[in-house]
Amino acid sequence: MQNLSDEQLVEELKFRLDQSSKSLNDLSVVNRKLVDMNRKLEESEALKSNFLSNIRNEINNPLNAIIGLASQLASIVKKPEVSGLVAMIFSEAFHLDFQLRNIFVAAELEAGETMPSIEHVDVTSVVRGVLDNFSTHAADRQVSVHLSVGGAEADALLYFPTDSQKLQVIVANLVANAIEFSNSGSEVVVQLEQAEEGLVIQVQDQGIGIAEADLKRVFDRFVQLDSGPTRAHLGHGLGLSVVKSLIDLLQGEIQVNSTPGVGSLFTVRLPAASYNTDGVTFAEGGNLFLFDQMDEK
Repeated sequence: MQNLSDEQLVEELKFRLDQSSKSLNDLSVVNRKLVDMNRKLEESEALKSNFLSNIRNEINNPLNAIIGLASQLASIVKKPEVSGLVAMIFSEAFHLDFQLRNIFVAAELEAGETMPSIEHVDVTSVVRGVLDNFSTHAADRQVSVHLSVGGAEADALLYFPTDSQKLQVIVANLVANAIEFSNSGSEVVVQLEQAEEGLVIQVQDQGIGIAEADLKRVFDRFVQLDSGPTRAHLGHGLGLSVVKSLIDLLQGEIQVNSTPGVGSLFTVRLPAASYNTDGVTFAEGGNLFLFDQMDEK
């Protein structure tokens, strides 16, 4: 090692201190830029959240009004040529409302803004409300829909600690799919049961079924097996991906068994959620539906 004189050693130390000072200054500048970028990202996320909330209200409120008015007109107007148009308005508005709500749920999931809100839920009422909401669509498709609770008819009550709104979205999408892909004159059965592993929900149809090669794809976002300009079924391939994401959020699981030309069986298992006793509320499904509509007469 070369021996340095005192002057050379001082110069070397000064040089290295200057370099360290410059590095610290550069690091400070980078840190300030990162802090500023993080602040802007937080502001952007807040703006996005406010936008989603505002646009949801701006869209849902007039759509709900259209659905409600169409329902009222259907009970008043008796002329076949007019009642047919009213029924078409109701059907199209309800379908648009359903798809938009799926889009909003997917956007909230993507933004990480969806958290479980645990309640002691009347599951039977929630599911019955879903079936009531889709009764018109089922009638249009000439599909009968039945609810069974624990092997009995739907008069039984089933309470379970979970998130009522997310449960409603899950069931609504499964029922909507079952009706849409069922054959005319067939039956959709929704089975509820409280088992050891938690709440079990099964939705079975007698529809077109799913090929084994496609079973792994049905939960992918924007994947629709019936695609192309000549597709025969409604939807945008978003519903089942929303279902899977919400079930994952509730730490549950979903399975599908299907045979082409015979039908499909979707089975959802949700564990009992934990919650603080002080925060328990009793959710009577009927006043919590995301897809509420006025009853048709």
